[in-house]
Formats: sequence, structure tokens, C-alpha cells
Amino acid sequence: MLRARIGSALVVLPMLLLAVWRIRCIGLGPDPDTDAYGHYVIARQFLETPFDLHIHWVWLPLYHLLLAAGVAAGATLDHVRYANALLSAGTPLLLWWGLRLLAGGRLAQPQPLVPRWLPALAALFAAAAPIAIVMGTTAQPESCFALVLLAAAVLLALGRWGGAAFVLGALVLLRYEAWAAAASVAALLSWRRWRGQRLSRGALGCLLVPPLSIAVWAVLRRLDGGQWFDFLRQNQSFAEAARASSAPLVNWPELVRVLAAAPLGAWLLAFGCLLCGLGRTWRLSGGWFVVLPLSIAGFLVLGWATRSHLGLTRHWVCLVPFAATAVAQGIAQLAEWIGRLDLRAEAPTFALLGALALGLELRSLELPLQRWREHTAAALPDRRAAGRFLRSLPPSSLILCDDAAAEVLSQLPSSRFARDYLGADAAAEVRKRARSQDVVVLSSAERLSKALPLGEVVYGDPAGTGLIGLHVARGS
Repeated sequence: MLRARIGSALVVLPMLLLAVWRIRCIGLGPDPDTDAYGHYVIARQFLETPFDLHIHWVWLPLYHLLLAAGVAAGATLDHVRYANALLSAGTPLLLWWGLRLLAGGRLAQPQPLVPRWLPALAALFAAAAPIAIVMGTTAQPESCFALVLLAAAVLLALGRWGGAAFVLGALVLLRYEAWAAAASVAALLSWRRWRGQRLSRGALGCLLVPPLSIAVWAVLRRLDGGQWFDFLRQNQSFAEAARASSAPLVNWPELVRVLAAAPLGAWLLAFGCLLCGLGRTWRLSGGWFVVLPLSIAGFLVLGWATRSHLGLTRHWVCLVPFAATAVAQGIAQLAEWIGRLDLRAEAPTFALLGALALGLELRSLELPLQRWREHTAAALPDRRAAGRFLRSLPPSSLILCDDAAAEVLSQLPSSRFARDYLGADAAAEVRKRARSQDVVVLSSAERLSKALPLGEVVYGDPAGTGLIGLHVARGS
């Protein structure tokens, strides 16, 4: 019993320390990722106009609904970041618990070193992944998605089909990557059915619930005035426009610079172990810990090649627990192969390889975490200044602001803002708002260029490319 408690402490303590690091990093500055502010503002809008589904734009609705519940309870964006820090710490803990169940960890009798420590080693690998640590400091949905995806994989591997169907139905309304995961679940279950295996009602739910969830969302968007699956077309158009002037599919000079600064020793060892561990991972999880991440990886690669999404690094964070499991299983496989030559060498080989891989991973943390701390401390100076400007405005002024980060960083209540996006006809929108009261417009200089004759520039440089503030008196 004492040995088990010591082992648990050795696993939990590093995760707590990393959670403390995340929380301290959050306190250094605002969220560096501007998309996080967009999600938060949509959640604020949802509480004001819950039946206007177009506020979700190209995104799926579930994360906005979760944020809206927090906003209704008084949560700020930093509160969301703290919640994500806890979710990020919970992901490796869930992995540890799930792998112990899959390996029969509830048994009371002592187990050999390798199966006893393999779940802990996988959890430590997942906890120490730099991208997982960094994403735990933002208000982006990736940390939540990674935890829920892992929960789905564990439920599928344990044969808890009803719970898995419910979680998969939630996943497909959280991120588009989950559509590929749900399709892979349907394909594997259909293949088992074709091979003569009888599917339970819960397994049939895993087949039906995800497409039904997507269909319900598509119908609601259609009833709200949009075209069928217009959010997919808008997402494609947005990604193509954002990447129109980007680098080629493979930017070789940038790739060389990244590899030169990368911890290649840690990567090569981890990749070799990952390949060796795929077979054991498949057998342990019934294939789910391999099928789900491979389907999402394929989705991300295909989306990048077809310019259907921006191909950001944070999109891969959901695969960290599965990669960590395969690496730990690969170390166990290598130890087993050596153990066939000398049984006494199996446990020492597992311990040495595990310590080496974990040590290399921990050593590689220093540089990316230092850079992220510096990036967070200095993040969004222009939006911080714009937020201070908005706070200085008299309470009688209506604020027309289409920059989500400036709105959130102003710390003003949602009621101070008019919910309009200044498109091509910004001047007409400003005129309409200024008929009954003073209006202060905060937007980019380019977007407000045609509306400048309507009022007085009270913030920023209209000849520049940043944000400017335009005061338009009532009746102008």
C-alpha cells in the first residue's frame, strides 16, 4: 500500500507542478491567441441573442455554449484560461486512470514492474509535452477537446458504448476534427458488423448519434436563414483567404530552422518507440487508441493540403495522449524483446529507456516554455492600449467595436457594446447607430477609412494600419 501511494505521488506531483506553471504564466499577461477572444465574445453574444445562430460564424456551437454558462456565472476570459489549465492537467490523469483500467489495474495482487509503471510513464509523457503545457494557458477549445476525445477513446476501449455515444455526439459539435474521429468509429464498427459481430444498442448509438448531432446543427442553421452547411463553405472561404498570401505548402527554410532548434534526440527516440508500440497499443485498446488519432491526423494533413484550415500547431494537441501511450508501449515492447534474451534485463531496460525518454523530454521544455512566458508577458500591446481607451469613454457613449480582443481587454460590461461587424458599408452602419446617441467606433484604419468624414478620430493613427477610434456625435 505504501509503495502504491509513493508511486501515485511520483506521477501526480509533476502534473501539479506543471499546473502551477500554467497558472503563473496566465498571470503574466493576456491570452496571446486572438481567436480565444472571438470565442468569448460569441459566448457573450449568445446570452443576449441565443436564437441568432449566425453569431457562431464558421465555428461549431458547443464550446460557445460552455463558455456562455461560465460567462453567465461571472467568468472572465482569465477564468476560462484557469479552467483550461485544470483541464490540461486532467488529461494525463485520465490517461493514467484509463490505461490502468485497460491493463487490469484494479487487481489487488502485485504486478511486474513493466505493466505496473507503463500507465504512469505514458501519463508523464503526455503531461510534459510542450504543446499541451502551452495550450493549457489559453482560452482556446483545444484543451477541452483533447480531454473529451481521450474520454471517448477510453470509453470505447472499455466497451462502455452508451457513454461513448454521448461523448462522440458532443465531440462533433466541438471541433471539426471530431467528424473524422466519428467516421473512423463508424467504419470500424461497420467492419466488425460485416465480419459477423453483433453490435449492442450502445454501439449502434456510436454509429448514429454523431451524424444526428451534425444534422441537428445543420437544420438549425438552415432554419436561421442560412444555406445548407453554409458554415462549411464559409470556413473554406475564410481559410483560403487567410492563406492566400502564405508560404508554399512546405516552407523548406523555415523547416530547416525549426529542425535546427528542435530536440532531435528526444524526437528520434520517441518516434522510434512510437512505431514499436503501435501494435501493443492496438491490442490494449481494441484499436481505438490508434484509429482515432490516425483519423484526426489524416484530417489535419488533408485539410492543410487542400487549404481548408490554417494548419496551426495547436490543432495537434489532442493527439498527445495517444502518442504518449504508443511511446510508453514501444519502450515496453523493446524491453520485452531484450527480455527474451535475458529475462532479468526486461525490467531494467524498461526503467532505463523510460527514464532516458522522459529526461530528454523534460530537458527540451526549457526553451519553448521560456519563449511562451515572454510571449504572454508582452502579448497584444495594441489591444491593451485600445482597451484602456475604451475604459476612458463616458458611460453615455455607445461603443461599436468589431475587435474582440480590445472588447474583452477593456473589461467593460457586454451592454456597452453594439453587436455589429463593420463590413464594406461601414459608413452606413455608423450613420444608423448615430441617429439616436453618440457613438464611438473602434476598428481597423482600413475598415473605417470611408467613415472618417462622419466624425472625429479620437484614438490611433488613421494613416496607419492599426486600430483607430472614431467619435460620431448624435445626429451627424
